[in-house]
Order: sequence, then C-alpha cells, then structure tokens
Amino acid sequence: MTLVQVNLVNQVAERLAIDSDQLLRSSLESFLRAQLRRVEADMETLRQKYAVQSAKEMDARYSEGTLPEEGTWEDYFRLDHLEYRRRKLIEALDLVN
Repeated sequence: MTLVQVNLVNQVAERLAIDSDQLLRSSLESFLRAQLRRVEADMETLRQKYAVQSAKEMDARYSEGTLPEEGTWEDYFRLDHLEYRRRKLIEALDLVN
C-alpha cells in the first residue's frame, strides 16, 4: 500500500475508533463478498439459461450434441471465467479470514 492509502485507512479507523487492521480486514472481506455475490449471480443466470450446473457440464452437452455451439460459445467461456473468478475470490477470502 502507498503511504497515502495507509494514512487514509488510519484516519478512517481513528474516526470510527476501531483498529486500522480490523478496518482493513473488514473492508476487504466486504468487498470480496460483494464481488463473490455478483459472480455467483451471473453464474446462476447462465446456469439457468442452459439448464447446466457448470461449464464442464456445458462442454459435455456440446460433445453429446444436446447443446448447439452456435450462439452459445461466448456464454460457455463466460461461465468458465466466472467459475475461475469465484475460486479466486474464495481463495482471497480465506486469506482475509
């Protein structure tokens, strides 16, 4: 963190009469949880759209021929990326807690 960022955290913590480490951890946790909720909501939208539980299942449906590739590949890659992002957010939350 830059000196400006450290000073800002310390100033806010002082105004709220809480420990700066607690403020930083709580803030990070809140941010990560909000990001996780957004990612999970986007994932659920795609899962419902294609009646699948994961990108892996979507890929299996491509292989089976039960899901047309045309017009769905972008959503497949989006779901795959969201699953990756979810894993990374959970890892980050584990670090904060």
